[in-house]
Amino acid sequence: MAGFDLQSYRDRFSEASRALFGRTYSFQTLEKNFAHLRRESNWLTIGHIMTLYDSTQTPYARYWPRPDAKHLDLALKKERVSLASPKGSDWEVAQRVLRVLHNLGLASLVLRFTYPERFAVFNTSVASLLQVQRPGTLDLYIAFCKELSEWQQHFRMANVAETEMALWAFFHLSSMTDQNGDAAGARQAFDADIWIQRRRLSQALGPFLRRYGPLELARLLAEENPKLAGKLAGEEHERLLHCAARQFYPHFNTRQKGWAETLLNLLAQDNRISLEEKIVLRKVWNARNQAVHPEGKLDASEVENMIDAIERICRRWEKERCREIY
Repeated sequence: MAGFDLQSYRDRFSEASRALFGRTYSFQTLEKNFAHLRRESNWLTIGHIMTLYDSTQTPYARYWPRPDAKHLDLALKKERVSLASPKGSDWEVAQRVLRVLHNLGLASLVLRFTYPERFAVFNTSVASLLQVQRPGTLDLYIAFCKELSEWQQHFRMANVAETEMALWAFFHLSSMTDQNGDAAGARQAFDADIWIQRRRLSQALGPFLRRYGPLELARLLAEENPKLAGKLAGEEHERLLHCAARQFYPHFNTRQKGWAETLLNLLAQDNRISLEEKIVLRKVWNARNQAVHPEGKLDASEVENMIDAIERICRRWEKERCREIY
């Protein structure tokens, strides 16, 4: 199957706009009018904001309520918000705009039309496609634009803003009921694109992988996918057994058949674990085998028991040198 063609959806942005709003929009004039805000001598004004709510130029009044013009005009004159921004200071310029507008959607419009090569309109439809999530509003928006930049480069789009426009068009066109199967085919192409799904998986799982260790991840996955959780816990169990072997029996051969059982016997024989603990760890090893073999069966409670035993018995063998080796 051919890869997903994101560029074709940028060309269909007008089609999606017509279907949703009954008309099309061209943003070139707005981009030209906002471009002068890049200069330090120019400030953001109420005129810029009201232009974004002009229904003949944008559809965005449908999404975000029109602000109190008098109140916002006073705030903008007081703050004198400059959008002049050296390359690499996206967070700082976005913070300045958001601080005075107090609305991420509106702030993203200002940033998008001033710097279309770096910023895009924030919307939950595209964020869901990207699988971008962050706890803070500003962090979420910067991560959103950063991820769009990755898509822009991969699909060779003109800029970050047009990448968002293409994804927005895809989201809505692929959500519509059609008679010829175009929407279903579009979704299938999106779902089948390996690069796209790797990016989405990275966004969804990345924060968990960076925050939690293997046993914590195994516990989180125990109910959703016991065998995958068992693989994670089993690998950590094996790593810690290697730590014990290196710590107590430097010449022990962990490549020999049945090495885990032999090691457990040695540990029990030398009173490094009790007979009860040996029995428990033997069950852990058996559960590990169930996890790694295709015909094996494992349920969530067995995974939880694995993790509890590893934490209670094996963690004490942890050494910094084991961390470095494995």
